[in-house]
Order: sequence, then structure tokens, then C-alpha cells
Amino acid sequence: MPFELNLLEEQLSLDNDTSSLTADEQIKRILEAMLFSTREPLSLEKMRECILSVYPIRTAKLQRLLASMQDAYMKERRAFQIDEIAGGYILRTTEEMAPYLERLHQNRRGEKLTPAAIEVLAIIAYKGPITRPEIDGLRGVDSSGTLASLVERGLVEGIGRKESAGRPMQYATTTSFLTYFGLKNLHDLNGV
Repeated sequence: MPFELNLLEEQLSLDNDTSSLTADEQIKRILEAMLFSTREPLSLEKMRECILSVYPIRTAKLQRLLASMQDAYMKERRAFQIDEIAGGYILRTTEEMAPYLERLHQNRRGEKLTPAAIEVLAIIAYKGPITRPEIDGLRGVDSSGTLASLVERGLVEGIGRKESAGRPMQYATTTSFLTYFGLKNLHDLNGV
């Protein structure tokens, strides 16, 4: 069955099940499902691309619908919210739920960053792009193991070589870093 025909049939069955909903309400349901099902922030363009196959929608309207959903979640005092981070949107639990979720996930291993890793991340975030010798100079200790661990976790990446003696690799933070710390961009660090 061609993809477009399959989408049309799915839409018709969806419309039959939810015929009393307006197009905006239906789009909000779709947005909520997309946000609920992903672990990575979704860009407006990706959400629009998915919805566009059935509903014509502009980016500005998509932003208004997301804002409307967030307002509704706040008014209903829901345990989750829509956050804009790392160039996209994601559904996350509210801060007041943190103590309960920490207890739920307290036995998870390997997800916490060491103080050394946090220190190296801070240096890269504020001073990047930066080389490992420059990081070592600021910290006063060898950072190669910590840096390798951060690269492995996808929080920092090599972005090219510095035009200096030995041509050392320069490092910068990634979008995974922004996601991990709940930041829209590196400029948000100034407000922290």
C-alpha cells in the first residue's frame, strides 16, 4: 500500500474515533504523543514535517499550540512540562517531582558525572573551543582520561585542530550537553 494512502486511511480512522475534536485539538494530541515518545528534543521543523502530511500548519502556529499546551499543563498542575532545550522541545517532569524520581532511579549506575568531569565540562562550556593542554593548564592536572570519558558519553566532541605547534585537537560541547543540563544554548550558562 502506498505510504500516502496508508496515512489517509490512518487519518480517516483517527477522525472517526475523535470526530468531535477540532483540528487544533487533534494537532495538540499529535504533538503530545510525539513529545511523550521521544527522549531527544524535537525541533519545530521535525514536528511540523510529521504533522504536515495530514494537517497544513505553519511554524508560528505550531509554537502557539505548544505554548497553549504548556499553559494548560501549568494550570492543571501536571507533573510534566514542555521545555525548550538544545534547539528543540521535550516533555519533562517538573522540578518538584525530582525527589520522587531520584528515589525511583537511585540504583541506576554510571549516569552521574564526577566532580572532575563537571570541572572539565565547565571549562569547555565557558572557554571552548579549547585544547586538552589548555584544559590541563587551567586545572593543574592531566585531563586526558576525563576528557575521553566525556567524549565517549557524547557531551563534548573534537571540532578540529588548532593552528599551533603540534596541532592539538580543540573540544567543544555538544547538543547532548545542552540536553543533559536542560539548556537552550550556551548563552543560558550566563543566567545560571
